[in-house]
Amino acid sequence: MYQIGRSLSWVVKAASFVGAICVVLMMLHVTADVAGRYLFNAPLPGTTVWVANYYMIIVVFLAIGVAEEQRSHISVDVFTDLLPDRPRNVLSVFATLVTIAVVTVLMISGYTEAVKKTAMTATKEQGSQLFEVWQSYWLIPAGAALMIAVAAYRVIATVTGARSGLNEAPPEANFIND
Repeated sequence: MYQIGRSLSWVVKAASFVGAICVVLMMLHVTADVAGRYLFNAPLPGTTVWVANYYMIIVVFLAIGVAEEQRSHISVDVFTDLLPDRPRNVLSVFATLVTIAVVTVLMISGYTEAVKKTAMTATKEQGSQLFEVWQSYWLIPAGAALMIAVAAYRVIATVTGARSGLNEAPPEANFIND
């Protein structure tokens, strides 16, 4: 069981690394576009399409698995902090199951849309050029599936009491609640 958590953690780290690379690439791409536009009157074609349809999708949707692993999603713990451990764990499992249900809907609808866009070889036009964007639609169900896998594994580990093997945020990261 612990090894599954370690494997999931490795996949999440890889997704995080890909997201970090995309942030750097996006920064360089936009900088080159601005420099080309204002210094040489020759902007890079497709910058807007690449930023909106690739870089941002990768950064956002691959990062939701990272946020789930580290329990970094927004939560309001006003009342649950007053509860004993057992009821708090039950509510945590219930909330995670609701999260899994909602993200599953996102994953299924994202998959359906990705299939449609792939079948029609979706493109976006910028200026006088067409850029294929159908590939980016597959990133949404992939990111959602990663989040579901981490959340479902956490529920199983919590219910069974097994060590999870996930890299959660360190306790000193809870300084906001203090």
